[in-house]
Amino acid sequence: MLWGLRIGWATMAGLALVANPAVPAQTPPSEGVSVSQAEAPEEYPEEYLPPVDAEVVDHFRPPAHVGAPGNRGLEYDPEPGQPVWASAEGEVVFAGSVAYNRFVTVLHRDGLRTAYGYLGWIAVAEGDWVETGQLLGTASERFFFSVRAGDAYLDPNLVLTTGHVRLVPHRDPDGRSRLSAYGKGA
Repeated sequence: MLWGLRIGWATMAGLALVANPAVPAQTPPSEGVSVSQAEAPEEYPEEYLPPVDAEVVDHFRPPAHVGAPGNRGLEYDPEPGQPVWASAEGEVVFAGSVAYNRFVTVLHRDGLRTAYGYLGWIAVAEGDWVETGQLLGTASERFFFSVRAGDAYLDPNLVLTTGHVRLVPHRDPDGRSRLSAYGKGA
């Protein structure tokens, strides 16, 4: 059985290369290892937007090794029923339940996979093509988002673009530099 799965996966990966050589073959899912910011590529061709409009309550913490504790993505604190959107365009390669929790995984043109977890409802099916910002489903009481390159989990903040710029004055109204609090500026 295991041998058949390995042959099947290798065949599928080979067909993916023949059908679309611009998309790298994916390795079978596994626990994977995390990639630090120093090891991750500086830019990805896709623009990735945040999947939900909610506060991040638990940031990426790479595990020391496979199976070690950590957080392989970002955890958000959404309102139950809040919409969850595709971060970038791609193909839905999984939409279903894992240990009684609903997940969607999208494979993007640049080879990255994004996973959206703890969904209350799923609006897409495996094989669907989704556009950036398309509804994938709704959040439950919590929401998890991860990014993988092959078997390596990346810090989602490396690829997410917020689209929001917040400008603050360099000086407070009393004339003091905001940077002086950090030991810089006068």
